Amino acid sequence: MAEELVAVTAWAERRPGWAARLDDADLLLVIDGTHPVTDVPVRIIANLKGYRAIPPGWTFGAPSGATAAAPFPERNTTTRGVGSIFHPSRIICAPWNRLAYAEHNGPHADWGGLANWTSAGAGITKADTLADMVDQIFWHLSLSRGMC
Repeated sequence: MAEELVAVTAWAERRPGWAARLDDADLLLVIDGTHPVTDVPVRIIANLKGYRAIPPGWTFGAPSGATAAAPFPERNTTTRGVGSIFHPSRIICAPWNRLAYAEHNGPHADWGGLANWTSAGAGITKADTLADMVDQIFWHLSLSRGMC
């Protein structure tokens, strides 16, 4: 996982105002930045317990210093034929997010279970490394109108 964390840190360093750090004690990857459209602060958190055997648990958290509840991205409204990974139930709906699976009260009982994450949901979104996952979240954020 160390190589993947280096790649995530490098990804963040290439984007002004973004930073990534690992909370070793809780195995949480914390990424802070701003929404690419609105410049609103964003915090993305990945629970890495069990990662590679199962996908991380990706959530949006309250940005550093915020006292309100964690904002969640609005679904994209583009006409480019791109679906949104931002589900109305406020989860990142992707095969590489354990929280999207029925085992974690997510909407997908049709992906074959958590251990199947690298081949589940063909054609939706594909990400096999932490940096790929962060990049997919960022790309979908760039198609979102903002946070709600």
